[in-house]
Amino acid sequence: MVRDASRRAKAIVRSPPFETIELVSKHKSPIFLSLGQPDFVTPKHIIDAAKQALDEGFTGYTSDKGTAELRQKVAERIKAEHGLNIDPEEGVIITIGAVSASYTAILATTDPGDEVLIPCPYWQVHNSASLVAGTVPKYVRLREELDFMPDPEEVESLITERTRLMIINSPSNPTGGVFSRDCLKALAEIAVRHDLFVLSDEVYDKLVYDDARHYSIATFPGMFERTIMVNSFSKTHAMTGWRVGYAAGDPRIISEMVKFQEPIILCAPSISQKAALAALTGSDKHVRAMLEEYNVRRKAIVRGLNEVPGVRCRMPKGTFYAFPNVEALGRPSREIARYLATEVGVATTPGSAYGPYGEGHLRISYASSMESLMEGVRRMKVAFRKLLG
Repeated sequence: MVRDASRRAKAIVRSPPFETIELVSKHKSPIFLSLGQPDFVTPKHIIDAAKQALDEGFTGYTSDKGTAELRQKVAERIKAEHGLNIDPEEGVIITIGAVSASYTAILATTDPGDEVLIPCPYWQVHNSASLVAGTVPKYVRLREELDFMPDPEEVESLITERTRLMIINSPSNPTGGVFSRDCLKALAEIAVRHDLFVLSDEVYDKLVYDDARHYSIATFPGMFERTIMVNSFSKTHAMTGWRVGYAAGDPRIISEMVKFQEPIILCAPSISQKAALAALTGSDKHVRAMLEEYNVRRKAIVRGLNEVPGVRCRMPKGTFYAFPNVEALGRPSREIARYLATEVGVATTPGSAYGPYGEGHLRISYASSMESLMEGVRRMKVAFRKLLG
């Protein structure tokens, strides 16, 4: 008899959007509203930098920490935007997107059996990386009535002597929520009071709308030395396939994260690091253009969703995700997502894929074209009218 896979492997589920994508792919005219991938091409000056790196033979390994010039620019960006003095030599590590940054941050700050506070609905990697690291996830409910922010008193009630790490994801995937300054201040005070590390996922920091503003919890009193700031070039610069991001913070923690680079990834791709450097040093007009377009789509998709029978949807304050409530349909979200995929060829992601507090919702990405969004809404109206009888 052949042994089965490990318990660790059995505890992990596949990334949520892919099931419905496979179902929808069989439809004659599929609509994909599930993947968090910008429908923009990486800007030309970034591509040109990568081509130059190839032409110059910059195709070998780099330092496990990343190239010195990219780490310097990351530190300069953080100083300019948050007023924090980051040591580019010891306080920055270049990673494979936010994924490996989050994973190595969890490994460097926790031991097996420690508890990790995870905002829920969660980004899948925060949960799966915590499980792989052997920690115990404790889910912090992001409340719809609070625009998908947590109740700080509820957060503190979850803390025990085994709690080691708090994860913050703002702007939030999958909800589109943005934590207010007051909320972050309260969470910072909790982290200091209970001596917690904080993983601050700030991947969507440039994608905020209306009067919302991104704040890094690392800027609050007592927080710099306990916060790992995680970011990526994937969403802001339409570089999902380039696989490059970073983590920054106190050298005491970042230096420990570096130790995990070799057994996990060794180093980020050299060519992608040159492209990321161009993203930080070149014009950001493409970022502003994408934000303007996402804002138009955001308003259109929320307006459309609120016209769909059985659906209500809050206006997201950040990211490019809407998280409509579909509880009125009286079915599990996975069943609803599969129904949309098979009945009308629309790929969405069930809220249950983002943890127990995601049930009753769907995640819809408005990183798709306006045409796809409006056609998707039209098909949802047809499908849900039929579902409701």
